Amino acid sequence: MSKALSENTGTSGRIADHPACSAETLCVGVVGLGRMGAAFASNLIQDSFKTVVFDRDTQKARTFAQGRAVAAGSYEALSDCDVVISMVPDDAAIRSVAEQLSGVLATNAVHVSMSTISPDAAREAAHVHYTVGQGYLSAPVLGNPDLAAARKLYILAAGASETIARCMPVLERLGQRVFVLGEVPELANTFKLAGNVLTASTMQSMGEVLAFLRKAGVDPHVAFSVLTESLFDGKVHKAYGGKIVNQRYAPPGMTVPLAVKDLRLALTEAETLRTPMPIASVVRDRLVAASARGWDDLDWSVLGKLAAFSAGL
Repeated sequence: MSKALSENTGTSGRIADHPACSAETLCVGVVGLGRMGAAFASNLIQDSFKTVVFDRDTQKARTFAQGRAVAAGSYEALSDCDVVISMVPDDAAIRSVAEQLSGVLATNAVHVSMSTISPDAAREAAHVHYTVGQGYLSAPVLGNPDLAAARKLYILAAGASETIARCMPVLERLGQRVFVLGEVPELANTFKLAGNVLTASTMQSMGEVLAFLRKAGVDPHVAFSVLTESLFDGKVHKAYGGKIVNQRYAPPGMTVPLAVKDLRLALTEAETLRTPMPIASVVRDRLVAASARGWDDLDWSVLGKLAAFSAGL
């Protein structure tokens, strides 16, 4: 792994001028208005933050142009923001956003990347902002758009400690708990990838077991109840196992192509760290198989459908 950046952006700046940061003192931008970003924007607006929203699809931004919300037609319209949250799909997108924001934000404004990206991309984005005296946090999330709307996400934050403290009033309004993982931003992205590996592996296992029991003659809903009301009562087992047993694969919380991307990023980082992840490799191949069947628009829990299909069900 290449050397991690750990620059501290300092303690001065507009956000630090307001030690009791609140909706009354912060202007928050949101870049990327997919289901997750839209949930963030809606919650911030509901909390009366002055909110500026931007998306390449200008119509998405216009839907938020109400009250304290401003629809930005360009990155320049984000220039007065103290904090800008980005939720974009991949490494290429975050590199573009970081370059654009670094050119318009004030010194000591903070870019909070909540996207699922590679550690390398996070490292590069952080460097772009540090070079011009701006702050950068990685704050990816564990959870789906429904949990985002209900403020039930778990947020994984990493970056300079004082920058995290300055942004905490915003982060705490977007989820139920913020886990601080250290001062190196890309650690949060590494952890997020690990979480997605574990989630995908659990879905693959649930899909296989439910298909096995169903083929043996056990009612799948009974099987699900027994499993999730005994030893396997974790949130992932219940939430995604429920999607599998009810064959509820749309609308997607995360589509199959995005899941393939995340597993690929995790395996790439694992190779760099010389850490074998054989189960992750198998699950990635299963996701590719789901994509090959034309299921790209479905939720990644479609791994359960693939397991049933493979069993001849």
